[in-house]
Formats: sequence, C-alpha cells, structure tokens
Amino acid sequence: MSSGLSQSEIDKYLKLDMAQNRPELLFKDKQTFLNKIDSLPRGPGWQCEIFEATGDECDEEGKEHVEVFELWKRDPVECIRELLSNPSFACHMKYAPERRYEDEWMKKPILSEMWSGTWWESVQNLLPPGATVVPVILASDKTQLSNFSGDKSAWPVYLTIGNIEKAVRRSPSYHATVLLGYLPVSKMECFSKSKRLLATYQLFHDCMRSLLAPLIKAGKDGVEMVCADGFLRKVYPVLAAYIADHPEQCLVACCQQNHCPRCLVKPERRGQPVESPLRNPAETASMIRETLRSGGQKPRGFEEAGLQAIDPFWKNLPYCNIFACMTPDLLHQLHKGMFKDHTVKWATACVDGKEDEVDRRFCTMPTHPDLRHFHKGISLVSQWTGNEYKHMEKVFLGVVAGSADTDVVKAVRAVLDFISYAHFETHTNDFLSGLNDAWTRFHSYKQVFVRLGVRKDFNGIPKLHSMTHYLESIRLLGTADGYNSEGPERLHIDFAKVGYRASNRKQYIHQMTVWLDRQDAVRRFEAYLRWLKHGRVSQFLRTGEEEDGNHDEDDGENIRADQPALGADASEGIYTIARKPTFPNIVRTIVAEFCAPDFAQCLEDFTTPQSLSFLCSINSYTTFVVYKHFKKALPQMSQVSKKLTSDSIRAFPARLGATASTLPRRLCAQAAQFSTVLAFNGAYGGTRPDDGTNTGLYNPIDGLTVAQVRVIFCLPETVSYLSKHPLAYVEWFTPFQPYGDITGMFSVAPSQRNRRRRVSIIPITAIVRSCHLIPVWGRAANIHWTSENVLERCTRFYVNTYLRHTDFVLFRFLVDRWRKTCNTSSIL
Repeated sequence: MSSGLSQSEIDKYLKLDMAQNRPELLFKDKQTFLNKIDSLPRGPGWQCEIFEATGDECDEEGKEHVEVFELWKRDPVECIRELLSNPSFACHMKYAPERRYEDEWMKKPILSEMWSGTWWESVQNLLPPGATVVPVILASDKTQLSNFSGDKSAWPVYLTIGNIEKAVRRSPSYHATVLLGYLPVSKMECFSKSKRLLATYQLFHDCMRSLLAPLIKAGKDGVEMVCADGFLRKVYPVLAAYIADHPEQCLVACCQQNHCPRCLVKPERRGQPVESPLRNPAETASMIRETLRSGGQKPRGFEEAGLQAIDPFWKNLPYCNIFACMTPDLLHQLHKGMFKDHTVKWATACVDGKEDEVDRRFCTMPTHPDLRHFHKGISLVSQWTGNEYKHMEKVFLGVVAGSADTDVVKAVRAVLDFISYAHFETHTNDFLSGLNDAWTRFHSYKQVFVRLGVRKDFNGIPKLHSMTHYLESIRLLGTADGYNSEGPERLHIDFAKVGYRASNRKQYIHQMTVWLDRQDAVRRFEAYLRWLKHGRVSQFLRTGEEEDGNHDEDDGENIRADQPALGADASEGIYTIARKPTFPNIVRTIVAEFCAPDFAQCLEDFTTPQSLSFLCSINSYTTFVVYKHFKKALPQMSQVSKKLTSDSIRAFPARLGATASTLPRRLCAQAAQFSTVLAFNGAYGGTRPDDGTNTGLYNPIDGLTVAQVRVIFCLPETVSYLSKHPLAYVEWFTPFQPYGDITGMFSVAPSQRNRRRRVSIIPITAIVRSCHLIPVWGRAANIHWTSENVLERCTRFYVNTYLRHTDFVLFRFLVDRWRKTCNTSSIL
C-alpha cells in the first residue's frame, strides 16, 4: 500500500507464480489483499454529508438551479481522543498551563509553547476545578490537485491540539496533525455573479458548522478521555487557533478582505503604526444576526467593521474568541508578503541600476553550504518557494547596501530584523522588545519609498498591518513558529496530492478518503509490529526521522575536543571528520591547488624545536593527509532550536567532471569551496563567545576573528604528538571593524603582513563555526567579480548577520545587548 503501486499493478504482482507459491501469503489477488487491510484497526471513520444550494439562476423551463455538494468529515472529538491517548506523545504533552520565568522575581516570562501563553490560563480559570483544557488548532487551505490541466481542487481541514509540543505538531512523521475533513469546492454557478461570492462564503461556514458541531457539547460539558500518560481526565476542547492565509482569515472572520480580521482598524490606516481595538465576537455575531433577520438592513457599525452578512460557524463554540484565534503566518505575511512582494520590489526600485544591478550582485555573492546561490539573479524567477524567500533574506541587506539611499538600507534591515525575531522559538521580554523595535524602525524609515517615488502611501497593505499583532499573539498563544502555514502546505502532499494521484480522477474525494483510511491502517499495523519487536511504546507511531537529506560521501567518526569550542554544552566541542582522507596530497600539490603558498613556513611556526628533524625532511614531495571538509556542532540556543545542528566547513579545489571509466566513482564538475569561519586567534586574545545566555556583561565576539580555511590536514604519524586533532591552514582577516549603524553588520578586510596574506595553522578545534562574507560593493558591483573570485578580489566585506538564526542571535541580539550595557555603564 505504501509503495505507490496502482491496484492493477498490485493485482499483477499477486498473480505471479512466485507470489502464488508462497504459503504464508494470506491473499491471492488485490481484492483479498484490500479486504485484509480493511479489516485492520483504524482511526475515526469518514462520513459524507450532502448540502444543497438553490440558486437564483433558472434553466430553460424556468426552474431554479439546484447544486449538490459533498462534505466529507470525521468526528473532531474522536480525532482529539486519538491524539490525546497516543502513547507516543506521552513525553511531549502538557495538560495544564505552565509559566516559566528568567528571573527569580517572576517578572520576565519565557514564552514558547502554547501552555506558556496567557490564553490557556484565562480559559482554565473559566472551567470547573480539575478540568483539562484541550486547545484545538485548526488549519484550512485550498490546494490545486491537477498539475498541468484541469481544475481539480481540494479544501482540506486539519486538526491538532496545543497540548502537544509544537516541534512534534509540525513534524509530518509524528502524525500529530490529522485530517478532519474535505470542504466542498464549487464555482456556485447556480447563482448569479452578484450573489455567487456571498453564497460561496456561506457554504464554507455551513460546512464548518457541521464539521465542528461535536465541539459545542464537548466544550460545554466536557468529555472523559484516557490520556497518553494513562490517566483519565475530563477534557474541554476549545478552539484556540486557526491557521490560514489572509483571504481565508477574512472568510472565517466574516469581514471583507480590505479589513483586518483581528481588529477594527480603518482600511486607510492599515499602513500606519496604530493600535485599534480587537473585534468582539459577541458584538460581531449580534450585528450579523440583526442584518440577516432584517433582510439586509445593516445596523450601525456593520459597514465600519467591514462585515459581510454571513451566518458564522463560530458563534456557538464555547469559550472561543475567533478573532484572537487568527495566528501570525510567517510564510504568507512575512516571507512571501512583506519581504518578497513588497520590500524586494521597493528596494530594487531604489537601487542604482535597478534589477540588473541587483541580479549582478546575487550572481556574484560568495557561496555557502547553508545558502542558495542565485547564479542567474532573481528577476527572471517566476515560481518561488518558501525556502527561496528565506535564502533571499539572508543576503538581501548586503545586496542593497552601498547602492541605495541609507534610509532604504535601514528600512530593509528593520524588515529582516523583524522576520528574524518573529522566527524565534523562545521569546523573552528582551526578544519581544527587539521585535517591537524592528517594527518601530521600519515605520520610521518607510517614508523614504514615498520620497523616492516608489509608493504614494502605505495604505491597503494587509501584510504590513498584520505585523502589528505579532507581539500580542505571541503573548497570548506562544511563539509564531508553532502556527506557521508551512505545516499545512506540507500536509497537502500526504493528505491531498498523493491520494489524488492514487485515484482514477472520478469522484476522487471519496477515493482519497478510502485510500487514506487504508494508509492509516497499514501505518498502525506496522507500528504495532515494531512495538511487539522492541517492547516499547515511545514513538511507536512515528514512521521515520525528519532528515535534511544532505549526506556526504565520506564515512565519519565523532571526535570530542578537550574543550568545547563554543558555549557551555560539552557536545558543542564535537566535530566529525572522515575516517578515510579524501586527498592524500604532497606539499607541491597543496601549494598549487589549494592556494597555500606559505604552507611549509606555517608548519615551521606551528611545530616545536623537538620536531626539527621532521621540518628538515619536508620537501615538495612530502605527503600529508588532506580532508575536504569536517562538521562542527553549532551551539544550541533555545531561541533558535532545541536540536543540535551541524555546520560544514569545507576546503577543496575545483574539480572537473569524470566518468566511471577513469575514476572509481562518478564525479561531477564542482567549483572550489574554501569556507570562511569564525576562529579563536591568540593574537587578539579575548574570552569565549556565548551560546545565547550572555547577560550583556562582555563582548560576545571578543576573541573571534574571521578566517578562510585553505587546507584541512593531519600531521604525519611521526609528529602526530604535536596535535591530536586535525589542523587547518587559514588566511586571516582583520579584526571586526566598528559596528555599522546603517547595515548593523560588522566589516572585515583581508589581513596582510609585509604585503602578503597573514596565514597560520590552527587546530580545527579553534574554529567555532562557518560564516558568510558579503562584499562591500560600492555604488556598482565590479563586472569582473564572480562568486568564485570575489573573496580574493574584493578588499572589504560585511560579516553576514542573517545567514542562520544562530548568527542573528550572536551578531545582532547579543551584540546589541552588550552595546546597550556598555552605553548604560558609561552614563552611570
């Protein structure tokens, strides 16, 4: 079932002689095979409810057109029971609000999961003693099923609960988000064009009302459920969050799309930094009810609120404030909306040379393993993905710097700072202050786009206004990464697109529900077999680990350094390097191909007088074990992720394509990669940088210097006692130059000594992490620069603050806090 074979192919396989002659096989054709699967246990069953709509269009006989719709749904209470009782979530679930603080006086709350926000505690206080709140999180999004032709669409509705950790909820392999139903998709052709849109909206609300009807009684009276920890609790499922893009948020809120679905701000003031009162569910429902009863006569405040005469599905849901349920949407509001659709367009129009100059700078940008290289620029790309937006954000400030007005650069910086802070997985008052400061700074500098004629005003931009509600939403429901619409977008593959491809494209929704039921039955049975084999229940419903898919061709081993390279966690001193070296090279090759002319001299400086005999024996044909890369663990920062992330440091020359006849394995042509890194340099001294808990009392980058790794190698066995760790031949850059108030980035330049690059050999344990350098272009990028030679030809660089969220914490948040501490101390 999980192989992707069609039923006809399965039938052909089961009728082969080798399958027919297997006595242990309990099925001989596809029908007996499917009957066996249908007999396995599965989750909540599917129901089909029929809706009819009588339109105002008439046929040739004068009869009104009637259109029939199918709502496929499952019981939300039973779906919640499945999630709540799943033993694989026992270690990832909370049943009560939990507040954490960073100070002993409990004045500075730490916000992360939903149970750390104020919403859960406020609802808990409304329920009887001993009650357990189950925050229901819904997500809906219409998606296209047919790729090249046809207009086949599906409208899935997903459900999960806030009791489960957000990292588990957004991981598809955990199956912590379930499919609740398929809403009907129709053009409503039985209605005239003037009434078609409103009828479509009402159909959505009617279907959602039917879909969520079981939550009304369960939310009022409670339902006893066995939880993952084995205890019986009386739970109250309450709708807490609704994940959707802006048009669908307005559809849920029963308001027009030129209004805010959360507050009552006037449309013409959405581009201004103003705070407006939130919509009131009771008042909104009352105005809509009065309009519907009076046959369209709108009461006072109806038009000002931008409401539509739609009977809302949420009016009877207990303890539900649907407007507070509208969560931040990092993908559509920030990455695609505020950044790509607005900031990139505005800033590009302000750059000297416009799109051509921006494209040239993207093409010339130095490469990095964690950065996509836009080798053809960005102006010709027509289809963008969420990951491409994020990779553009990493370098866009450096792209516009130098060629645009300083206020344009500051406005771009403010947007990127806001996006970076909004992505934090843990927030404190300091982080929220940084988020608010970025929002304030953008509004301070945005008028430059009006002054330069790019825009007339900023009214009518809903995604700009949505940034106003991030602070409030984070305090209410926890950090924004728990409600990103990237999760539902990913689930469309499993719950819509793959199921559609398995159907015959006729009555496909019904076939998709059958296919999903069988997939669920197989997954449960496989989980049961794993549980029998291993005798444990932890993660027994998880089908696999989420992997990034980046695997290197070399086998590696973990080697622990004597002292951690960064932070207090000992695991941060671990590096991984290949067991077998990739390049067993002689000195002459190292000097020529790796551009390491002073390799022998640096060896002399690194070694001791006791190894004089070894130094004397070095010549052009002395062989060294050379590696192409090693990996280092980035510091674990609660703001960024709880997972340990590896950082790849590379050093290898360009190689040409080869065929299997000339080499043991097929190799593709590959450009040279010599990573730039942050490393400890004894010449400048200093203390260890911080892992995110720096209190601001010392400089977090003190003791660090930028270097470019040219060779990663080991000493011969005869002198291996000089260093038990591999070594790196590096070219140094100058110390960090003063923090730029315009870009907010440090700058460095190639360091020279006697008109030659300053180089040295250091153990790889002195390397903290890789970094990315952005050329200081000036007014126009040099046409002779390329991504391969720009690090050698450019004379000054910015140290990229936005490469990864850990870099943002180090170079922006911690440095800013240290600077504020220094300023405060100097004043005192």
